[in-house]
Amino acid sequence: MSEDFIREMQQIQQYAENLQHLMSDMHDQVPRSSEGTDAQGAVSVILGADGLPESIKLASDWQRRRPAQDLGAAVVEAFESAMSDRMERWSRSLEQSGWEERAGQLDDGPASSAPTTPSRPVPEISDHDVRHVLYRPIDESIEDALTAFDAVDRLDTDSFLPPQVKGESAARRVTVTLTAHALVSCEVDPQWAAGQSVVRLNQALNEALNHAREKVGSVESPGAAGVANLHVGGLMNEFLAILKNPQRFAD
Repeated sequence: MSEDFIREMQQIQQYAENLQHLMSDMHDQVPRSSEGTDAQGAVSVILGADGLPESIKLASDWQRRRPAQDLGAAVVEAFESAMSDRMERWSRSLEQSGWEERAGQLDDGPASSAPTTPSRPVPEISDHDVRHVLYRPIDESIEDALTAFDAVDRLDTDSFLPPQVKGESAARRVTVTLTAHALVSCEVDPQWAAGQSVVRLNQALNEALNHAREKVGSVESPGAAGVANLHVGGLMNEFLAILKNPQRFAD
């Protein structure tokens, strides 16, 4: 096996690692919390680091600002406002961190992520622990990888849509629908809401929200479940092990 081929394979791995680090740094810039209100100031929503609402709060004079039948829509509007605030602050933070410049350095592909000095030494392989990987003939690993790619190709796009979960208040007068990344809808019984105190309404809204949040982490889309069953991580470990010991590849 030529040294050039080994170097190219290792550059690909280095590029992947640089991209992973870049994405990790990008994630670290996400605001840990953000807040938004509807246009009339009837509802405020606070988002957590995961982008989902952590709390919903009505203004003491919400009925003067929004009719009871619009209360659910006001919650969604406040969530969207909080998301806008989150994205604007995230964008500013990324700009200040020089993330765009670093991303541009990766645009030319694997070769651009490695030094271009003459007669450069072979890059070192990642420290990823592959000591316990069982070596198989490379053709078996490649066949399994191709099978995994085919399985992903057969998955319908809709199968990757984030599943929705519903949470209800104790009296079932409020329903909040979430995905793993967003508040989809909020439904409030308007006749019931019109006769409740702000304290009771806030309690019901957050009961429904917390109920939905408890569910959202336990569901995944059919597509994501299908990909997980392909054991892609195990295949990746096999190829990393091959890169660490190229002679096995040549056997």
